[in-house]
Amino acid sequence: MAGLFDGFEGYRVVADAERRSALTSALVAVDANVLLNLYRYNARTTNDLLAIFERLGDRLVVPHQAVREFHRNRLSAIGNPEQATTEARNGLDKSRHGAARALDVWSKKVALDESELRQLHSEIEQVFRRLQDVVDRAAPDRVHPTTPTEDDPVLRRLTELLDGKVLARPDDERWNELITQGNKRVEDEVPPGYLDVEKGEQFPEGASGDFLVYIQACVEAKARDLDLLIVTNDEKEDWWWRRGAELIGPRREMTEEFFALASRRLYLMRPSDLLVLSDALDLTVDPESAKDADTSRADIEDLGKWTVEAVDTLLERLRGEGRRGLADVIVEAARQGGTLGRDAVYALCGYDEDRLLVGFTRPTARIAGDLQAEELLPATVRPMLTPLYRGPGRLYALRVPPEVVAMFGSDETTVDDAIEPDGAGKYAPLTDYLQELADDSATMTFAELEGLLAAPLAPSARKYPQYWYSPANSLGKAVDAAGFKARLVRLKAETVEFARRTT
Repeated sequence: MAGLFDGFEGYRVVADAERRSALTSALVAVDANVLLNLYRYNARTTNDLLAIFERLGDRLVVPHQAVREFHRNRLSAIGNPEQATTEARNGLDKSRHGAARALDVWSKKVALDESELRQLHSEIEQVFRRLQDVVDRAAPDRVHPTTPTEDDPVLRRLTELLDGKVLARPDDERWNELITQGNKRVEDEVPPGYLDVEKGEQFPEGASGDFLVYIQACVEAKARDLDLLIVTNDEKEDWWWRRGAELIGPRREMTEEFFALASRRLYLMRPSDLLVLSDALDLTVDPESAKDADTSRADIEDLGKWTVEAVDTLLERLRGEGRRGLADVIVEAARQGGTLGRDAVYALCGYDEDRLLVGFTRPTARIAGDLQAEELLPATVRPMLTPLYRGPGRLYALRVPPEVVAMFGSDETTVDDAIEPDGAGKYAPLTDYLQELADDSATMTFAELEGLLAAPLAPSARKYPQYWYSPANSLGKAVDAAGFKARLVRLKAETVEFARRTT
């Protein structure tokens, strides 16, 4: 006779006592995001977590894919301490000047004695000097992207801690089978990791990364005949059984899948959970460490943004490689508000209906990586093209980042044409000038261009970078008619470069 939970193991809600027991007896597999956050926590929290990992001994493992992602993303996790310090100092300096000015205005209105005003200014200076000293003292202790491996305290401890604990990569045939299986699960929305579908074109393993971490940990736990505890910072619903904001446990499908595989229990914890339950391992950690680990890291993981220069360079390189259709898809998606449907993609690229879009966005990811290496693009940005799926394997649209929409998609790019009925004639001298140009590019100031036109530029030219890139307005039509395009627009410097189209 079966019991209430036989065949329904995923519906059991785990008690704290069971979680404590798991921490002392289960195989503990750590995800990449946990290792990466060791660079983001304060030193106390990092040391407390590493102490817990050390106490686990041989029960601690890290799947091959987790280590792969750790090395892939480590520099991004380290960030740019110098930039953060500079920004903090500049912000404090700006606040100091603002406080001093506010004090001066107030003192005049209340007729404050000059000696009292000087004393208050002195106190302001002392406060901000102390704050800047704190910022300056913290900077030298940070790990930098160029810090040698042997001088990186996190890497040093991890190297010793994980010696013999990284699960080996399966042979090529099995590894490729797992990647295929993982990507199929993403298409079918089978946890874990199916919400990472946008990573499908970014990495060799596609969107299967979370599955690779999970399945290798499951297989290892079965081989050791142990329960499995996976530690992750991922809180999305493709890992967790949730009710609103509450995290109840692993997704039921995962719990039942692991039980069917190993007849063992599956547990899921965050680093903050480990710190709260550390006394189960006879460890005492600072209570503040759990609070630090539980704090959202969104403030330090903000994605960078595509710049006009980076987008312009990406489009230029795509066209230079003969991928004009791909470049047109990006621009049109931006003009359509950020998303372009599958049919429109096929129409722009001239594809037959039976053609697959597998690998379509890969060139944009490759060039974006080149731009990051050249420091023309922040280390963390949204993919230029994100595939959107509806149902297994059915791509229905492509999406571009919102900042790219702002570059191309504003209605302001054509507003001026409504008040310039003779816009085409106005910009005819520019077409003539570019057609007669011997060089492949020319940089002009806005003033020089206005001199050439013998007329002022449209108001949008000084307000919106996207105005210069749109082929729909009079300026864009004049530039395009000459076989050129605008690029490297600098609104503050009021300069623009016109470059001859290569395709």
